Amino acid sequence: MSPVSPLLITRFMQLPRRPDEVWQGGLVRLPAWIEDGPDGRPYRPWAAIWISLRTGCVHMKMQPEAGMRDPGLALETLLELGLKKKLAGCRPARLDVANDEVGAYLVRALDDEQLTYTVSGDLGEVKQVLTLYRESMGGAPPLPDALDAPGVTIERMRAFGEAARRVYLAAPWRYLSDEDLIHIEAPTAARDLRHVTVLGGAGQVCGLGFFETPEDFEAVQADPDPERFMHTRARWAVWYGSIDEMPFGDADLWEDHGLPVAADRAYPVAVRVGPDAAVARPDAKVLAYLEGLLLALADTSEGEIDKGRWSRQVRSDDGPQTFTLCIPALLEPLDAPPQAPRGGIPDRRIMERILAEMERFTAQSECTDPEEVNRVMQERFVGPFDAIPSTAATPLERAQDLMYRAVEARGRRRTQLARKALELSADCADAYVTLAEQAADPETARDLYAQGVAAGERALGPLAFEEGAGHFWGIVGTRPYMRARFGLAQCLKELGQVDDAIGHFQALLHLNPTDNQGVRDVLLPVLLAAGRDDEAGALLEQFGDDISATWTYGWALWTFRREGDSRVARDRLRAAVRANRYVPKYLTGKAGWPGPLPESYAFGSEEEAVLCADDLGDAWQATPGAEAWLTASTPKPKRTSRTRRSR
Repeated sequence: MSPVSPLLITRFMQLPRRPDEVWQGGLVRLPAWIEDGPDGRPYRPWAAIWISLRTGCVHMKMQPEAGMRDPGLALETLLELGLKKKLAGCRPARLDVANDEVGAYLVRALDDEQLTYTVSGDLGEVKQVLTLYRESMGGAPPLPDALDAPGVTIERMRAFGEAARRVYLAAPWRYLSDEDLIHIEAPTAARDLRHVTVLGGAGQVCGLGFFETPEDFEAVQADPDPERFMHTRARWAVWYGSIDEMPFGDADLWEDHGLPVAADRAYPVAVRVGPDAAVARPDAKVLAYLEGLLLALADTSEGEIDKGRWSRQVRSDDGPQTFTLCIPALLEPLDAPPQAPRGGIPDRRIMERILAEMERFTAQSECTDPEEVNRVMQERFVGPFDAIPSTAATPLERAQDLMYRAVEARGRRRTQLARKALELSADCADAYVTLAEQAADPETARDLYAQGVAAGERALGPLAFEEGAGHFWGIVGTRPYMRARFGLAQCLKELGQVDDAIGHFQALLHLNPTDNQGVRDVLLPVLLAAGRDDEAGALLEQFGDDISATWTYGWALWTFRREGDSRVARDRLRAAVRANRYVPKYLTGKAGWPGPLPESYAFGSEEEAVLCADDLGDAWQATPGAEAWLTASTPKPKRTSRTRRSR
């Protein structure tokens, strides 16, 4: 900003001084974030604020330049408070400021030897004004600041920040997932801090999630809506995010005191959320415990994890601590029975193992009597899946058997089984699929899926592709290859390699035109968004009897692109609305879906509408006039109750 006018200072100094006048204020960051700063990062604007403690009058001015912290603004705002009769009309006898820098600057600038200032760590009136400012901006109530908790100091937060930085760089989510419950056997801690999972795999928010008991963890694993269950429990968590996701006081700590941070999206926050959504911050004792746990995880190797139990000695802000961590499931041998089944939709691969056993039995059987074959099949293959013995003989068959068992395993155990399978046979495509499903980022997953495709091609040989095209999925041994190629296509799409992804999707439909994998549901939106309308039209015709919302609204959009507001386009849009009346409000942005996308839906339901809008949203928005046409041509929806079915 421009220098303050000497004339303004002269006029101010001519004002009478009131001995009882104390002004509190200085330079503050406002409790609001500007998303796009000059460097592309979010920032909080600076402002100067002064409050007369005698009258309660407030005067505030924002700093126009991003990131500037100009004491001249504090001087200018102070002068204006005094010169405006409606605000003060006098000079103060004393200033109450947050730091010595601002106080000394103002005394020098005013050349006023009689003006005194005090430095206070708690500017209560300023905090109250900033709270009112934040409330006027709307939004959710802020989280408490870290320093509000008993015994927490800047240096304790610095130690916690360094431990969090080291964990983020070590990235234990490369090896562990939210399906791996770590029991903290030592040191002894509060009940709600004894079990923890590592978050961050498959695009999750990175951090730690705590459970009071293993039973709570199992309940979350089994619940189709885990968020609903978690709202009934109090739990600790440490998460990483960008600075604008922190409480304002925490953000000030990192910016004002240079606390350690690993990356732009790696600012750590530790909280305890109660069942009533009340949020607490860790006191000094809990913070030191979390610091020690973070240090132990940062120093943990992949080999130690695979042993199932390991110990690490660390030095936290409270001194040395020894952490003993255990994942009981990994203490079991690889051939141990699978854990109890989780809730949700069973994986189709569980049944696939039985189909593979049936194929082998049929190929080896010398019996030609159909009734006898059926009788033997009933005796051999009816009953619990786990009770059916394996006849896998070749290295690839034994490796694939491990992968069928991996379907029922969790977290790190799935990785162990996949690696064991690759030791048995490098041509086991499903092993690469499993490793890709456990990968922490799409680039790693893409490379693993590509290795799975290559392994499947080696295992099947070129003749299988020539003779099996058209009924490929019906041959059980082809399915690992098909899964790998579908996963590869999905990753390529996610990474923006759309043309390559489309090629793989189309190849899958060539091999398996009955589309048991649901490839068309992914391919149609991609073709429409890419403007490849001829191919989209052919795909729509190929599966013309599909009644899903994605298909019917895809038909309507494709026709509007070709013909505009024609009779055929209107007919197809009416058919789409009959199939699901909720889609238009989500496609046009008039409604949003709270939380993650649904995992299941009923035809015609709002859940299906949300998934349809997520699939087709880019294509509708990229089509000139489509959104207005949709709005003008559809009635306002009314909610009805439907029975759910799996997606």
